[in-house]
Amino acid sequence: MRGHKIGLFVLTFLSLSAIPLSAEALLIQFCVPSCDGPNADPDKFTPGLNQVQSDPATQTTTDANGVTTTSVSIATFVYKQFTITGTVTSQQSATLQKISFNPTTVTANTGSGCTAANPCRIEVVATSDQNDFPTEKPAGGYPAGVFMLGSFSGTQAAGNGDTISMTGEASGLRLIPSDIANTPPIAEPVSTDVINTKPGTDPGNTGASLPSSCSGNPTCKFMATSLKRAFSTQITETVQQRCDASATSCLTRLRTRLNVEIKTSGNSVSLPTDVVTTNPDPRPEAQIPPEQKKNTTERLAFEMSPPFSSVDVGQLAVGRNDFVLTAKLKLGAGNTINPAAEEVYVRVGPFSMTIPPGKFKDLLQGKLFIFVGKVDGRDVAATFARDRADPSLWTFVAGVHNVQLTGLPHPPLQVAVEIGVGADTGSDLVTARFF
Repeated sequence: MRGHKIGLFVLTFLSLSAIPLSAEALLIQFCVPSCDGPNADPDKFTPGLNQVQSDPATQTTTDANGVTTTSVSIATFVYKQFTITGTVTSQQSATLQKISFNPTTVTANTGSGCTAANPCRIEVVATSDQNDFPTEKPAGGYPAGVFMLGSFSGTQAAGNGDTISMTGEASGLRLIPSDIANTPPIAEPVSTDVINTKPGTDPGNTGASLPSSCSGNPTCKFMATSLKRAFSTQITETVQQRCDASATSCLTRLRTRLNVEIKTSGNSVSLPTDVVTTNPDPRPEAQIPPEQKKNTTERLAFEMSPPFSSVDVGQLAVGRNDFVLTAKLKLGAGNTINPAAEEVYVRVGPFSMTIPPGKFKDLLQGKLFIFVGKVDGRDVAATFARDRADPSLWTFVAGVHNVQLTGLPHPPLQVAVEIGVGADTGSDLVTARFF
């Protein structure tokens, strides 16, 4: 399992306030309804105010590949009408810069007054600075991406369910010396580039990044429905690392911005999210081990959402009130999955669901995982079985009861099926059988 799996914005709902937390230097802000604009919280940048921190625990490690990870676990706490828990991570190596939130859950408490006409809103912003990514990289174009996977729980208002959107930004960073003695320099972004597949021309390069269908449309959001409460979406593109005019290299700043609307009290959203940039390995060619020789695009694809080597959906049987599917999942070289510790995402035609971490039971030391229970009020049974002869091959079987896959054309029918474990995903088309 990839260590980052981050993905995730601490979807942290607050009410007309912000909570700055520091992971080393990573700044996390929670704002209701937003951190910027006419409704911005004026206290969000004020140290010492509105700091309900629940004693976050920080850990920094460097692995054998030279990846330095700073992780902050935020214990469950209540602020205003929301209950929040999450883990935020920053990572850097010679070829990688990343911010992740994973896992994260935000719940609108019972009695919080959220309605379809007046939803409870929160914005979460995570911003790196020079201490998170202390290695400069040359000016130029670099692959970048944003990834988001998760699910809303609870009843969804007809035609007006809970929503989520996410924006990723990449910037160069300049350091301005402070006028105050013994005070660190002020970090200021240079030429922010929004990761949205439609870069635009500065300074008009704004817009939402995810869902991927938004393509830079700032009003676009994922909206939950009775059949579609789970989401799995990503965008990758080349962004420009711009520095001061006289500088050929500079530090990197990443920022993630997550916006959530919950329209029914008691509902929650859980997810991981990532924002990543990758750059060429600075070592001489002769010093790079063969297994580490990847171009920047390959490295980004692995870090963002490593696809299964193959997904073969063998059967999809659709009934009036349920469906059953079977699939073979082939992992890429060196990759592993752990359904017991990661989100499991399934989409069949218009229906989608996410089974949260901790629901699958590991029965044979990583060879068999089983879940039997309810997801969004529906009865679900699912298994992952690892092949004895080929440990990279898995068989996935899932049955869901109390779901009507309405709107499907008459057979013969090719139905899109997507399966994800954490950030590892894959899809296939299968001819449905109806019974």
